[in-house]
Amino acid sequence: NLLTYFPYRSKVQEMQRATHHQRPARPDQPHLPSLTHCQWYACPCKSRTSSRVTRGLAVTQAQASSTAALNYSTRIATSAAELRAAAYLRAQSFYVYPPDRSEWAARSHRRMKADAEWDSLTAKVEGREEFYKDVKVVAFVATIDDVPEQPQAQQVAVEVDPSTKLPANPEAGLQHPQVVVGTLDLNIGRTLPAEELQGKLPAFDATQGTSAARPGRAYLSNVCVATAARRQGVAQALVAAVEQYLQSLPVSYLYVHVVHDNLPALQLYQQGLGFRVESEETENFAKATSRPRRLLLCKPLK
Repeated sequence: NLLTYFPYRSKVQEMQRATHHQRPARPDQPHLPSLTHCQWYACPCKSRTSSRVTRGLAVTQAQASSTAALNYSTRIATSAAELRAAAYLRAQSFYVYPPDRSEWAARSHRRMKADAEWDSLTAKVEGREEFYKDVKVVAFVATIDDVPEQPQAQQVAVEVDPSTKLPANPEAGLQHPQVVVGTLDLNIGRTLPAEELQGKLPAFDATQGTSAARPGRAYLSNVCVATAARRQGVAQALVAAVEQYLQSLPVSYLYVHVVHDNLPALQLYQQGLGFRVESEETENFAKATSRPRRLLLCKPLK
């Protein structure tokens, strides 16, 4: 079951939004396709799938194909290629299709969603997204070298979307091609846009400055790991990188949303990473919003 939630929009709204604000390919990246300015939201075939969704860790019943340890590293995604790879991994992780859906149709829909997420993620990271004007967004990725000498890495590389692969960049210290196997967004701000379940700690008053100046809290979102790389500690490594990044910032609490019965994610966050439940949605509220009931987990950082 997929466990990552995006706000629902009708099929008509989706098509209108996906074709709005078309912009050309970037001058500095002529080999990359043009994008559409679009938020990430529910799949139009939602009623035909068995997926369930939350902003926390994406988990499916498929298990990693190899138990051997992966040699991965984490870093902040800054280049267009890294943001694109992160967007395509999310599309591959968050969308599943019924058996009668053709491979061409599934691939086309997934690519549309990935391109839309790439555009949206880039706008957030660059501070151009209007709804995130009081939130600083930092994208993190976990990568492995795509080299024949690492059979486990080769297995992962075969299973992921080709667009999650990065070329070698010796000038940046990357001697080999790489594959993005994990990603998440860090949202630094008092509130997470378009989210009803918000953090409560630390408490603020009107004399403590603006949200951007003294955020106090941050939220994880869009956490996902490639199927073949799961159960290898990739998600833990990404969260650890986030916590290290936050050490020098005025952020004392880290939050994440998780579906109430997503046991693997709850085990990861609570037992593995030290989060605790701060609040939760009611069943009636979840039914009214047509999504599974979720918990808001919190971790004190300082």
